[in-house]
Amino acid sequence: MRRLTTILLLLLMHGGLFSAMWLNPRLTTRRAEQHLVQATPTESMPPLLAFTTITFGGFRGIVADMLWLRASELQDRGQYFELVQLADWITKLEPRFTTVWAFQAWNMAYNISVLLNDYNERWRWVRQGIGLLRDSGLKYNPGSAGLYNELAWIFFHKMGQDSDQAHFVYKREWAIEMMTLFGGPQPDFARLRAVPPGEHELMQRSAASNVVAALRQLDVDPFSGAWLIASNRPPAVAKLLDDAPGARDVLDFIRVQQMRECYKLDPAAMEKADRDYGPLDWRLPDAHAVYWAAQGRRFAKDFDAVKADRQIFQALADAFRQGRVLINPEENLFILSPNLDLLPRVNDYYLQAQREHPGEDTIKIAHANFLKEAINNLYLFHRNQEAGTWFEELKQRYPGAAGTNTLDHFVAASLAENTDALASDEAIAQIEGTAYQSAFWLVAGDPDRAAGLDQLARRIWQRYMDKRDDPLFRERTGLPPYEEIRRLAFTRAREAARSDAGRARLDAALPK
Repeated sequence: MRRLTTILLLLLMHGGLFSAMWLNPRLTTRRAEQHLVQATPTESMPPLLAFTTITFGGFRGIVADMLWLRASELQDRGQYFELVQLADWITKLEPRFTTVWAFQAWNMAYNISVLLNDYNERWRWVRQGIGLLRDSGLKYNPGSAGLYNELAWIFFHKMGQDSDQAHFVYKREWAIEMMTLFGGPQPDFARLRAVPPGEHELMQRSAASNVVAALRQLDVDPFSGAWLIASNRPPAVAKLLDDAPGARDVLDFIRVQQMRECYKLDPAAMEKADRDYGPLDWRLPDAHAVYWAAQGRRFAKDFDAVKADRQIFQALADAFRQGRVLINPEENLFILSPNLDLLPRVNDYYLQAQREHPGEDTIKIAHANFLKEAINNLYLFHRNQEAGTWFEELKQRYPGAAGTNTLDHFVAASLAENTDALASDEAIAQIEGTAYQSAFWLVAGDPDRAAGLDQLARRIWQRYMDKRDDPLFRERTGLPPYEEIRRLAFTRAREAARSDAGRARLDAALPK
C-alpha cells in the first residue's frame, strides 16, 4: 500500500512538472502581452546570468536577500570596494531587482570615487556607475522609470553640480569625449538622419564602399569606432578620411553606430529632446540629464512621473545657468556661462509640470525662484526689455516673490542679498553679466559707465574668491581668472555689436 502511494505521488509530481513545463511558454507569452513584465526573463542575458536565473529558480530571492543583508553591513562599515563584488553577485541572481542596480551605481559614482585622490581615477569610477545603469541595469529593466531617473541624476548632480572636488574634470572630459563622438561641438542631426540603417545599405553608395575597401587595405576594420573616431589616427588613415569622397558618409555611419551601441543614445530621441527642450549643448551633462529623464518619463507613473518632471526642469534650469561652454585646450580653459536663450523653454516646462501635478506646491516655489534668478541674469546682460517682461510674469504669477514694483529695485535688492551665497555657476553668471554690461556701454560710447561696471564685476569676483580661503574649497567652488570671464563677456558683446567702431572699441579694451 505504501509503495503504491509512493508511486502515485511520484506520478503526480512528474505530471505537475510536465504541466508546468507545458504551461510556462504560454504564461510567459501572456505576461508579455499584458505588459506584466519589462522583458523576457532571460532575454539578452549573458550565459552566467541565464544559468543562475534558471538553475536557482525561486531560491534566487532567498540567496539574494542573504547577500543584501551582508551588503547592508558592509555599507554601514564603509567598505565600499567590497560592496562592488557583492552587489554584482546580487544583480546576477536578481537582474530585475532595480534597487541593487541603483545602489551599485551610486556606490561607484559617489562612495568609491571620492576615496581616490587622483581625479582621473575618480572619473573612471563615475563613468563605471553611469555605464552600469545605462548598459546593464536598463538592458534588463528597460521599462524602469526609477533607473532612468537615477542615471539622469548622476549626470545632473554628480557631473553637473560642484559638490565633488573633481567636477570640472568630469565636465571637461565628458565634453571632449562628446566632441570626439559628434565630430564637432554639436551633433549634426540633419546628417545623422541621412545615415543608412545598416552596413549593406551603406555599401550601396559607391564612394563609401571605396573608402571601406581602402581602409581594409590599410589593415583597419572599417566598422570599428575605435579607429575611425580616434584622435590619434595613423597618418594614412587620417589623410584618407580627410580627402576621400564618401569618407564623411562612413564616419557618420560609425558615429551613429557608436552613439547607439556604446552610449545608448538614439539620434532621433536626441533630436526630439533638442527640439522639445533646447537648443541644448550636448557636450554638457545637463543635456544628457534631460535626455535620460525624458526617456524614463515614457514609463513613469504617479510619483515617478513627478520625479522625472522635476529632474527635467532642474536640469533645464541648470542648463540656463551654465549651458554655454568655452573650451580652449591650449590654454587649459573650460568656462561655463549662461545660455539665456533657453529661458522660454525652461519656463514652459515648469508650467507644464504644474499642470500635470497641480498638488505639488514645490514646483511653484522652484519656478518662482528660477524666474527671480533669470530676471537678474537678463538684466546683468543688458537684456532689460526681456528682464522687464519676465518681471511682469513674476509679479502676475507670484506677487509675493517680486517684492517691489520696479525692476531696478528688484535686481539691486537681489544682488545685494545673494552675492555672498552664490554657487559658482551663479557667480560666473553675475560677474560675466556685469562685465557684459560694461562692454555694452563701451560700445555705446560711455567709457565712464563701462569702467564703473567693470570695477563692480571685479569686486564681485574678488569678494567671492576672498570667501574661499581654504585651498580645497577654493579649488572646488572657485572661479576662473576675472580676465578670462571678462574676455568671454566681451566676445559675446562683440558678436552682438552692430558697428565696426563698437567692435573696435571692444578689441582695444581686451589685452592681446
